[in-house]
Amino acid sequence: MRNKFQIPRLRDAFGLTLVLVLLSGCASPVVLKYQPTMAVEPVQDGYPQVYLAAADDLTGGFKFDGAAHVSPTGPLTDLFREALATEFGRIGLPLTSDQAQAVALLYATLTEASVKWIGGMNVPVNGVVRIKLAIKDKSRRSVWSGEIVGGGSAIAVGGGAAVGGAPNLAANAAFADAIGKVGAMLASEKLTRALLGLAPTAETARAQPAQRPAAAVTSDVDVLPAARAARPHSYAVVVGVEHYREKLPNADFAASDAKLAARYFERVLGVPEANVVVLTDERAAKGDFEKYFESWLPNHVETGDTVYVYYSGHGAPNPAKGEAYLVPYDGDPTYIEKTGYSVKRLYDQLSKLPAKQIYVAMDSCFSGAGGRSVIAKGARPLVSVVQADVPANLTVIAASAGDQISSSYQEKGHGLFTYYFLKGLKEKGDDFRAVFDYLKPEVSRVARREYNAEQDPQWRQGR
Repeated sequence: MRNKFQIPRLRDAFGLTLVLVLLSGCASPVVLKYQPTMAVEPVQDGYPQVYLAAADDLTGGFKFDGAAHVSPTGPLTDLFREALATEFGRIGLPLTSDQAQAVALLYATLTEASVKWIGGMNVPVNGVVRIKLAIKDKSRRSVWSGEIVGGGSAIAVGGGAAVGGAPNLAANAAFADAIGKVGAMLASEKLTRALLGLAPTAETARAQPAQRPAAAVTSDVDVLPAARAARPHSYAVVVGVEHYREKLPNADFAASDAKLAARYFERVLGVPEANVVVLTDERAAKGDFEKYFESWLPNHVETGDTVYVYYSGHGAPNPAKGEAYLVPYDGDPTYIEKTGYSVKRLYDQLSKLPAKQIYVAMDSCFSGAGGRSVIAKGARPLVSVVQADVPANLTVIAASAGDQISSSYQEKGHGLFTYYFLKGLKEKGDDFRAVFDYLKPEVSRVARREYNAEQDPQWRQGR
């Protein structure tokens, strides 16, 4: 199958510039620039509008490691963003400046920009640029992710400080090679199908109802906290199932709570937006649970990373075995072993990750007695649920005890547990023990006062 893109390797450019000075007297100044000169065929018809949601530079600028001293450049964020926009325009898919009109969101992260060489005559000077890309749909569900590695080299004409323009050439070649591969990556058959799948057809566009105005702020937690420093070695999977395919009772506010929790994870906990997966309603089927807990996380999480999991939606017991299950969008409590995702399975999958610490927050319950819990038709509620063992690297904050229900907080427009969980993050920051110590008495107090019910959040830490 012939690709619709024909992307050449880019080796020279003139335009976007960032200047740095070599401190060694014999070296030439390094000028980073990107402006491709070779034409390519435009993208095929039907691609959706893409919005550049983030272009982050985690490198702080090119680093030069060699016999001659070269100062690192400053941050490359502006150059990176402009180069991406140039490349997308070049392939006939200009980035839109209006996020509301976009169908696909692009997240780009520059993770390495380096040039290395050794002393000596006529030695190679090698540049490397690494870029992580992720595309999400408008609900910020991950559609695709990948990595580009660009390389470039030049020959230093002399030893020691007399490197001439070799670092300049190597840095530009590596940067141009990486950016030039964006189009080729977009041309991959898998990504083409994913992007075209997001584009609305004429029929679906006509069927779309008029967009509703943005929801009004209903509580103090809807006002987002100030953003803190990004922590690139952190990941989050956030799930909210409010409406179910099998006509189960709604789990009020679960979908919107998940979306808001994702924003808090980004702003309070510093999880990069590209590292956050949000699954809601029909995009939170059992297959999605399996994909992101059993494939996506293991493919991304490395030793020493931090992982956050949030679930808001129905839980269900297996009355025969007393096991607790999360209920995906396509879950059926009558066949919960086949259609649910057990809490034990979740813990087992998370425990296999090489992460330093994993935090799980669950706004659900498993008694079958109502609230955020459902049970097979004809079964008796208040099933005695056996608590799954928590592995050593996990900390779990659950909305209620095993024989209790988890309530919604209609006055605030959130789940009762989620409202105080987010409020705790806003006030206590990333200290989860402090967050729990704050939310537990508040949740219990409001449950008794408003609903004449017992709801006591639980802290479970693996040992």
